[in-house]
Amino acid sequence: MGDQIFLANAEFDDLPHFSGHPSEDAERFLKSIKNITKANDESDNHEILEIVRGKLTQSAGLWFDNNEHNFKKWSDFELQFRNRYFSTIMIHQKFDKLKQRIQSHVQLVTSYIDDVINLCREIDPYMPDSLIIQHVMSGLNPNCRKELSRRESCMNTLNEF
Repeated sequence: MGDQIFLANAEFDDLPHFSGHPSEDAERFLKSIKNITKANDESDNHEILEIVRGKLTQSAGLWFDNNEHNFKKWSDFELQFRNRYFSTIMIHQKFDKLKQRIQSHVQLVTSYIDDVINLCREIDPYMPDSLIIQHVMSGLNPNCRKELSRRESCMNTLNEF
């Protein structure tokens, strides 16, 4: 038991701090928190938010303190954090990258799909699977697209895809 607590504390120590400065990577901060705490949209474990608060400094810490009453679950925090710290310019740049994303001739299909899904989630973590599948299909190698189109009627979610 003590080893588990020590391991958890060591992992939390490795989490980056975030001050809210425009040069910081807000997406990387969120991903690192989610990876270590296993937070998901419905997580209502307030310990996760306490961990987050411990990693927020300067203006980001002040912002959290002023808005903490609005965070009932992880998704509440994540949405408000994204609205506050993700620039619309950055999101537009990622969307432009997504629109131009095509599978190269040497790229594995799975690598391409994972890359597009990641871009979609960075743009909008709540993007519907059906829209993500459309983005994947639009840049897929034509031969692969043709093969997948034959099965498309049974692919409505990313898990089925």
